[in-house]
Amino acid sequence: MLKKENRYDFKKELLQIHKKNVRDHSLVPNENEFVIADNFYITVPRDADDVILTAVRDFNDYLWTSMNVSSSPSYTASENCIKISLNQDIEDASGYMGYRITFYDNYITLEGYDNVGVAQGLYFLEDLMNLRKAPYLKKKTIKSKAIYEYRAAQSPLGMFEFTDECLAMMAHRGYNIISLWIKDVNLTNRDDYIDMPLLCERAEKYGIGIMIMLYKNHSAHPDDEGAEEFYDNMYGKIFEACPKIRGVSLIGEANHFSSRDPRAGKAPHSANVIDNIPTGKMSPGFFPCSDYPEWVRLIQKCIRKHNKDAIITFSSYNWGLAPKEARVELIKNLPEDIYLALGWEMYEKFKVGDATIGVADYTLRIPGPSEYFKSEAEIAKQRGMKVLATVNSAGRTWDFGVIPYEPMPHQWIKRFRSMLDARENYNLYGLNECIHYGFHPSFVNDLEKWATFTHEEGLEEILEALLIRDFEEKNYSEVNRALEIWSEAIQHIPPAYELQYGALRVGPAYPLWLRADGGGNKKPDDAGAMFGHSGMYTGSYSTGFFDEYDSPGRRVHVNLQGIKETGALLLEGLNVLEEIKEPNDNLLRLINLGKFMYRTCITAEHVIRIYLLVQKSLVTYDKEARLAYAKEMREILLAEKDNVEKTIPIVQLDSRLGWEPSMEYQCDEKCLRWKLRQLEHELNISLWRIDETNKY
Repeated sequence: MLKKENRYDFKKELLQIHKKNVRDHSLVPNENEFVIADNFYITVPRDADDVILTAVRDFNDYLWTSMNVSSSPSYTASENCIKISLNQDIEDASGYMGYRITFYDNYITLEGYDNVGVAQGLYFLEDLMNLRKAPYLKKKTIKSKAIYEYRAAQSPLGMFEFTDECLAMMAHRGYNIISLWIKDVNLTNRDDYIDMPLLCERAEKYGIGIMIMLYKNHSAHPDDEGAEEFYDNMYGKIFEACPKIRGVSLIGEANHFSSRDPRAGKAPHSANVIDNIPTGKMSPGFFPCSDYPEWVRLIQKCIRKHNKDAIITFSSYNWGLAPKEARVELIKNLPEDIYLALGWEMYEKFKVGDATIGVADYTLRIPGPSEYFKSEAEIAKQRGMKVLATVNSAGRTWDFGVIPYEPMPHQWIKRFRSMLDARENYNLYGLNECIHYGFHPSFVNDLEKWATFTHEEGLEEILEALLIRDFEEKNYSEVNRALEIWSEAIQHIPPAYELQYGALRVGPAYPLWLRADGGGNKKPDDAGAMFGHSGMYTGSYSTGFFDEYDSPGRRVHVNLQGIKETGALLLEGLNVLEEIKEPNDNLLRLINLGKFMYRTCITAEHVIRIYLLVQKSLVTYDKEARLAYAKEMREILLAEKDNVEKTIPIVQLDSRLGWEPSMEYQCDEKCLRWKLRQLEHELNISLWRIDETNKY
């Protein structure tokens, strides 16, 4: 039975690297299984480095904490042990993070292609014992290596919270890059102090490197006198203070490059006005300017004065609506020895009925890749460039902004397989697995780990094992059926800007204002929220037109139908889960998560319906029609009040619901009670202005 939680209680569980007492002592080993018994030894080479020693200590703690087995490191043990060594000739496992595990009668050998391969081999043994729920391992030769050599993630604890436990969680999942957003040395883009040199040292012990993204105006043009000195100073002092930084990510939206391409405007985008009249030009952060290659080469030169092996990634994020010719021409002129970072499903267009709909940002609805990705990746492959993609494969997109993960594993499998195809067809070298919303441990997150290493087992087979592990074998059939329905549900969700930056981002705490701008009113900001609560208004539904997609009048109705279909399927899956007679705590938490997603869909539906009614009431001349619209608005506001009240007990049982690492709490009990007060205001004051019957 789930218990009521306080804010941030979920972080306590995240501080526990290994779950206690996973072992089921009623289980007995099969004849073909190796048994790890008490007084087990981990035989370590005398010259083992910090990465190997950190993983050995981790494995020792795992055996004690999760499997109730005593063990210790050793230099000389030859029986009842695992013998660790480095070997770069391990057959199919020869490669980055590669390992080969062989079982003998009274010992195991673990050969790592490199130090991180040794670590991944030990972590994989933990994974197998967690599935088995006992320290019994099937005797066979295991060979595996990483499919992608660059896997970037951010913290599940908070935007810049990188505890040792967080680093261990990342290492267990094969993440090897932290994406760190900063303004300067030791200063995050949220103006928090962070000890970057110490973080580099601590992360290195887990085989993790630090990539920085510098949120700072890159105002010097390469043709300017003193431009090289400008960027020498900007990046040089960072690398001097933190020589172990792995590299730099360049992205126009963050860097505000002052381009001289006449097709582009000024940086930032808000500067593109004359006498408060928009110029119609896009900021360089949103346009593939012709002088970007020259700028990249200059920064590359300055950085490599300090670190000749530094990775430089250059992102084409935000250019999806720019002409293909301009994007392709830019990529043709970039340095070949950088990584090109591309969106995955962004800007994809698809038909719903006869309406053309487009993806705003990140959605699981589209397994990917998009035509936008392909158009740029093809050129990069021709030039021999390494391609990165923001695939959000750690388990979350912007379909639901404040949940820990999206429990749609069958749809995730489609994405994982598309990623493998892109590895083959487009030289997909690395993955941006999540952005500021981090990752959260889950069966989806574990499934993704299997999908990013070479294994004999198929993903459906692994999914079954993971579901049995978490929800018990007797419940597998019903759980899998519900997750199949939810995987269908996400294929109907509208990936629209108005929802990804609105109700779907925030959840049922998202306000329903009868004025499009909310009268300037927003939910009070919590300290530390990077984006504040700027999305807390319904004004993001626009009457503007976009060349690439259909008019708002068509899009809004398609979005409404899509969110209704999503909610109906979520409810159908919930009904399947709630019929299970003996749910464990993991299943109760999954049901609770499903309820939150369903309630979020109801809010999104109400937002759209209110928007449509407000537009009708603004243009009608007929007083009776206006009063009818007001009556319907009242019914929706009351229905939303009921929806919010039913959401409160849901978030009370899971402190992770309603929270996001960069935005902090957006939809916990406190936020939902604010929403109730906001609804009362609309019912008692704003609606009175529309319903003229009570005016006099």
